[in-house]
Order: sequence, then structure tokens, then C-alpha cells
Amino acid sequence: MTLVQPLFQFNWNFLFAIITFIVLFLILKHFFFEKVHDFMVQREEAVRDTIENAERTSQEADEKLRDYEERIANAESEGRNIIKSARDEAKVQAKSIVDDANEKARQMIEHSETEIKREEFNARKNLRDQVGDLAVLAAQQIIEKELKPEDHEEIVNKIIEEADDKPWN
Repeated sequence: MTLVQPLFQFNWNFLFAIITFIVLFLILKHFFFEKVHDFMVQREEAVRDTIENAERTSQEADEKLRDYEERIANAESEGRNIIKSARDEAKVQAKSIVDDANEKARQMIEHSETEIKREEFNARKNLRDQVGDLAVLAAQQIIEKELKPEDHEEIVNKIIEEADDKPWN
């Protein structure tokens, strides 16, 4: 007697287990798997957006860095140009001031020379007048005689001419 057992045997427990499994799978799929799947998709999108944001921010930072470096280079160049123009302007102003001072000094020298000549002329005129008066007094005292007005004028003019030719020391 040999007992043979069939290959597949129908068991109601097995059927209920499969049905329970399918129902549980559908319930979990409807309530859990889709929500987990949606959560995973949202998380993946959030990570992707964060990475893209980080790359965009990095590019913007690089652009700003280049812009700032250019501005700094331009500022240094502008600073050099401003200093150079200020030096050039200072040189022009210094030259103008020196030229004005030289012109004023030249004018003062010319004015002084003119004043000296005028004073010299006035001094010679006064000297002539005084020499003429002294000559007349001396002549009157030396010569007690009376002279004619023409002779008197001739003697005075002669003394004045001699005084002009030979300056007094």
C-alpha cells in the first residue's frame, strides 16, 4: 500500500490567505504605496530643485565675484587716473602761481626803477635849484658889484651846466 499524495491539494485556508493578501495589497496600495510614492516623487523633485537652486546660486555668486573684481580693477584704475589728473592740475596751478609771482615781482621791479628814476630826476632838479641859489649867493658875495640881469642869468646857467656834467659826490 502506497500512499501517494497529490501534487496540488485545494485548501480553503490557502484561498483565504491569498484573498486576504490581495485585499491587503490593494488597501495598502491605495492608502500607503501611492502616498509613499508621491512622497518619494516630491522628495526627489525637492532635492532636484535644491540642487538646481544651488547651481544657479553658485553661478550668480561667480558672476557677482567677476563683477566685483572688475569693479575693483576699475576703481583702482580710476583712482590712479584721479591721482594723475590731480597731480597734473597741481603742477599747472603751481606753474600759474609761480608765473603770477614772477610777473608781480617784475612789475614791482619796474615800478621801483621808475620811482628811482623819478626820485633821481627830482633830486637833480632840487640840486640844480640849490646850486643855482648858492652860486648866486656866492657870486654876490664875491663880486660886490652889480651885474646886469643877462650876465647874472648867464653865470647861473653856466654853473648849472657844470653841475649837470660833473655830479656831486
